[in-house]
Amino acid sequence: MDPDILADFDRSRDLSTKGFRSLCYAPYTSLYFDTKGDARVCCHNWSHTIGNVGRSSIAEIWNGAKLAAVRESVRSYNFDSGCAFCEWQIGSRNFVNLAISKWDRLPVAAPDPPWPLQMEFSISNTCNLECVMCNGSASSSIRARREKLPPMPNPYSDAFFEELRDYLPHLKVAKFLGGEPFLQEQCYRIWDMLIEDGLQPSCHVTTNGTIFNARVERILKALPLGISISLDGFTKQTIESIRVNAQYETLMQNLRRFQAYTCQQKTSFGLTYCLMRQNWRELGDFCLFADDLGCPVFVNSVRRPPEMSLYTLPRADIGRIVEAMEREAKTLLPKLRRNRPVWEGQMRLLRKRTSEAVEVARAENAGNSKMKIENANCI
Repeated sequence: MDPDILADFDRSRDLSTKGFRSLCYAPYTSLYFDTKGDARVCCHNWSHTIGNVGRSSIAEIWNGAKLAAVRESVRSYNFDSGCAFCEWQIGSRNFVNLAISKWDRLPVAAPDPPWPLQMEFSISNTCNLECVMCNGSASSSIRARREKLPPMPNPYSDAFFEELRDYLPHLKVAKFLGGEPFLQEQCYRIWDMLIEDGLQPSCHVTTNGTIFNARVERILKALPLGISISLDGFTKQTIESIRVNAQYETLMQNLRRFQAYTCQQKTSFGLTYCLMRQNWRELGDFCLFADDLGCPVFVNSVRRPPEMSLYTLPRADIGRIVEAMEREAKTLLPKLRRNRPVWEGQMRLLRKRTSEAVEVARAENAGNSKMKIENANCI
């Protein structure tokens, strides 16, 4: 990557709690566990597993050679250890809501930390929704109804939870995501351990917003939870067409209840938006809606399935989307407050895609590429 971009990225960071400099601090602070029992350094790195709970203990994973190799790579400012997503974000100079910035908030004194400070639990696919961009690995409903497959096996044994208990007192952050955490027995087991042991790390749940019952209220009363609600649209029609099985009125009612709870507890509240072909027209209104609520928007750019991604469109189509958003910006930007940088950041990403496509076309026209013109139309 261009050293100037990396220098600008570093200047945008607060590294005052770090004992050494690194491209990313996830490998020094965090473990992410997925539905298959695989462990990775974060939820964005899908290509580099560092262990599996069915074959290794948490201690063996945290102190293992695979994690050490990822640490060495990022400390050399190398993106090759499965860090393509953050390389794409940083390369666009879009430093707003960078995935990588989450780990800058955690203190790291030395490159050989004894305990993880954060754990992310995406350890069950139990979910009541069948979102159009999702799959059976993240939704039991999709797996059963759309994919016609049997339930996924549970890789998390009693031995895992017994060992996990030793790690919980060292956590500063515990995150629960994937599927619907408020329907997952594994999440309740961890929450109950925290409650029983009198522990209150910063807990955060990403929820689809459909579940608010007595069981949820019990956890909310015992643990101060931060909440993010995934909506993926502004209008009832768009939300219900993307988040299949969700009811708009229930979502809005629960949204207000969760927000009131976080205000009372002084924890975080936010909205997430999976940006894709089906909903790009509503991003502006969604940011205004979040502004009115006084909360941030976190945008995830859908990459898979490719037929739903903005970034797999022909360059002419993505150029027309950029033009439409630029027209909207004339009236939208003066109204936006807190989430104006979110909108502007997504515009930078889309403009970068169109400029990359133009550069490819110029290279082809100059005879510098052997690719066929029709293959270059897809970016």
